[in-house]
Amino acid sequence: MPSPFSKLKQMVCIPENPQAQTSDLPLGSTAQSDSLVKKDGRGRQGSADSNMSGSVDETTRSKRVVNVLRAFNLSNLKTVKDVALVGVEGEPIDDKTYLMERIVQLAADLPVTSRTSATLTNAFLNVLWTDLQHPPQSYLGHKFIFRNADGSGNNILWPHLGAAGQPYARTVRPQFLQPVARPDPGIIFDSILARQRFEPHPNKISSVLFYVATIIIHDIFHTSHDDYNISEVDSYLDLAPLYGSSDEQQKAVRTMENGKLKPDCFSDIRVFGFPPGVGVLLIMFNRFHNRIAEDLALIDEGGRFSKILHSPRHSKDHSEPRKDYDEALFQTARLITTGLYINIIMRDYVRTILNLNRVDSAWNLDPRSDEGKAIFGHKIPEATGNSVSAEFNLVYRWHSCVSQRDEEWTKEVYHKLFGEAKPTNMGEFLSKLNKWTQSLSQDPLQRPFADLKRSSDGTYSDEDLSAIWTNAVSDVAGRYGASHVPPILKNVEILGIIQSRSWNLASLNEFRQYFKLKPYEKFEDINPDPYIAEQLQRLYGHPDNVEIYPGVVVEAAKEAKQPGSGLCANFTTSRAILSDAVALVRGDRFYTVDYTPANLTNYGFTRADSDPSIDYGCVMYKLVLNALPSSYRRDSIYAHYPLVVPEENKAILTSLKKAHLYNFDKPVHVNTPTRLTSFGAYKLMMSDVDVFRSTWHPETFMVGRRIGWISKQSPILANTLLESDGLAEVTKKFYSNVIVRLIRDEAYELAGRQQVDIVRDVFNKAHLRFISDIFHMPSNDLDLLLSSVYTCFSTTQDSAYQFATCAKLQKTLRHLAESLQCRVETVRTSNAGLHSHSASDLENYMTTAIRACIHMGMPFEQIVWDEVIPAAAALYVNLSRHFAEALNYLLGQDQEKFSEIPQDKIRESVKEAMNKLSPTTFVREALTSFSLEDGGHQVEISPRQHVICVVEHEDISPAELGGEAGLCQLLGDSAFSAALEVMTQLQGLRRADGLVGELRTLRRNDLITYLNKEESMSFPHPLSMKIDWQKHMMPENRV
Repeated sequence: MPSPFSKLKQMVCIPENPQAQTSDLPLGSTAQSDSLVKKDGRGRQGSADSNMSGSVDETTRSKRVVNVLRAFNLSNLKTVKDVALVGVEGEPIDDKTYLMERIVQLAADLPVTSRTSATLTNAFLNVLWTDLQHPPQSYLGHKFIFRNADGSGNNILWPHLGAAGQPYARTVRPQFLQPVARPDPGIIFDSILARQRFEPHPNKISSVLFYVATIIIHDIFHTSHDDYNISEVDSYLDLAPLYGSSDEQQKAVRTMENGKLKPDCFSDIRVFGFPPGVGVLLIMFNRFHNRIAEDLALIDEGGRFSKILHSPRHSKDHSEPRKDYDEALFQTARLITTGLYINIIMRDYVRTILNLNRVDSAWNLDPRSDEGKAIFGHKIPEATGNSVSAEFNLVYRWHSCVSQRDEEWTKEVYHKLFGEAKPTNMGEFLSKLNKWTQSLSQDPLQRPFADLKRSSDGTYSDEDLSAIWTNAVSDVAGRYGASHVPPILKNVEILGIIQSRSWNLASLNEFRQYFKLKPYEKFEDINPDPYIAEQLQRLYGHPDNVEIYPGVVVEAAKEAKQPGSGLCANFTTSRAILSDAVALVRGDRFYTVDYTPANLTNYGFTRADSDPSIDYGCVMYKLVLNALPSSYRRDSIYAHYPLVVPEENKAILTSLKKAHLYNFDKPVHVNTPTRLTSFGAYKLMMSDVDVFRSTWHPETFMVGRRIGWISKQSPILANTLLESDGLAEVTKKFYSNVIVRLIRDEAYELAGRQQVDIVRDVFNKAHLRFISDIFHMPSNDLDLLLSSVYTCFSTTQDSAYQFATCAKLQKTLRHLAESLQCRVETVRTSNAGLHSHSASDLENYMTTAIRACIHMGMPFEQIVWDEVIPAAAALYVNLSRHFAEALNYLLGQDQEKFSEIPQDKIRESVKEAMNKLSPTTFVREALTSFSLEDGGHQVEISPRQHVICVVEHEDISPAELGGEAGLCQLLGDSAFSAALEVMTQLQGLRRADGLVGELRTLRRNDLITYLNKEESMSFPHPLSMKIDWQKHMMPENRV
């Protein structure tokens, strides 16, 4: 049994076996003195005296051990323990423990000539060396931040590695002797490849997964017809089918203005030879890119884009600023779009391949993971570059999985190309294909697609595109394996076999051995089907002679394993594609060391990122809902999990207890939202409950339940509060006290002035206290909850963000509703307010309003969900917006005179500021077809269509607005008057210097949201704006 000190001895380099170990003698010495060593007649060494030698060895060893152990006092033993723990756990080092210095102390305490000292020193040097990259992998400047069109420069030191126009790599060295006379490719197809009857995929995978695969395959493989050894695309997953693989192709698909792509088109003409679902997927990426380019320009993070237009360097180098501006926006939007693309591959596509979509786990096989770096450990290499191999060009030929529907589509296309007369030879086949490709326009915008018609702005109808997508999601793909390639693809397969042979690649067994897989010894091992095994034997004679292609196609397919095997691909293929995925992603500099918020912008990084709490980290919904927001509900299964057919997804999600989060109905296209601007249209929209309803749907949060009421009433609670006498005065008194207290509590001294974040730490906190008091809601995380509720029924955010927000809100909001319902029930049975103790003035107003709802016969649950919660959310968001925008306006007029506003002019200043607020938007959903007049013209509205009414604040009274809007205006005016009275006491009040003193917004037409400090996300209400004023001045309460 090893001694208790064995591990310690190993740690400090003391050998466990004392026999003939001399590693800790002084460097350059031996265990035996030269005088004690004799040589025989042949020059062989021997001991003069074995007893004397043993005695010397023992003495030397003893001294060595003593000298080493003498260095191990309690402090050094603690160092050894800490080093060991860091080495095992790989956690970050707490440098406040002075571990590095203690290692130096330990090394200094050891005998300087000992092997232990040398080993420890070398290990320490190794850590210091490996801390930095040698050579560096990431450099500064646009030349290195952005991808080149042809993929060059991914590896900075070997810029041509993996670039377009380079030869394929070879993965496996062929060593077997192969027959020169090989089977005829046509005979191979007819005997073991041709589909006899269609068999669906055993895991009910949809055709969409193979559309994603088609884009991946054509992203990294495009064999030159002139030279089969050359790939005309690069070896990186950079969405080349959309963007092109050369500067010329890329320019052809760009508008060359504002960073955008030409609408609804893509670069690669090969895509037109595939079912239209592949093209629709690329069009979705096109739309995502263009939306991102727009947002990047609007947000303009730190002025990184706008400053290009005003940079003095342009006058020096005679460059054109508009071109540089377009280039910066385009390349940044491309990085973000490819970031979403790679997340779709790793989170949606690979997750389905591994059958992880059927288990309640967010684990994923992501090659980009940055594993803990132990103090003596090494990271897996990354950003090395990549060069795809010819073998994988063959591995990714998945024609067996073409669905029955897509097989029929292919037959129709072939009939259009070739007519009734089928090509008699490969030359004729290729000639007609070449003629067809030459007939397509060089301008991607002019190429016909799926018989669709473009509108005046160049886009296709959302309804047409969504019809193609919906059908593709519902279309189950075919199984992998032998005898399942559609006969219409015979010439394509023959060409593949010819290409494979021209490359002189390793055999199927050699390819398997390379991946440490057992080679096949008999044909039944390749495929247990007696017919296929017999045909293989007739064709090849011995398993070692089976070519890699078609070998990887005719192998038996794996069974489904949950999780582990979801693609159910052929055995060799399922192993090889995982290695290739790791190489493609981890080897790509733009997905590893240069995939940063600094390069993508904070906003772009967030838009492309995945969230494990939403769809288990899947991100396909971001793409679909951005591209076709009017065609799919935000919870549509066709947007969230399109890689498996809906019926199977329903069964999967039901077993995972997640089905309530999604809608499984076949989508029905809804017209895009219509915009109204007249006050008359607003009044009609808000009052006619038979035609319009709120977009707030409580059933979203009621798991497994249906609401027990019909939401048709006007907002009773809000209108009752609006009509209450004295509420405005009580509100003003409340804010006068709270604003003073918050400024005193939150202000701090900075650079000789007092400063505070007036929005985050004063205004919003005051609103939360007001909401908490009047609605009796708990204040913990109330700001996030109310903001999230508002997001769920507003139009200021896209539907992908709304879904994520609602999904995260479910549990918290249900708990709040249950708490509020208990308190609402006490109103009926008690004369007191919502509290058990005596009610405040604010609570009395709320009690009256709730009783009005009860009097109207509303159930308690409806009062909470239809009245209290949406009213609280609207009140918080709009008060926050009114306060921040009003102060922002007044400071923008003449902030030097802000503190000089006299008290008798406060009301006048408030009215002026409130009239300058950005328009308020209201949204309703139409229940039926309807026609109304707006601004002198008739507007036709269809069922389920959203109607957005934009209302200017000027000269409209709270009573005229009514509902939550009127209540917000009434209370906002009173509350801001109180706040302004307090702030005018602060001499020299002004914006804080820099961006922190600005109210950062994201404005899309009339819809305005507010950016957080990182500018990574936008919210329906302001989040931050700092002000400062003269030192040692604090406000007093004058009420």
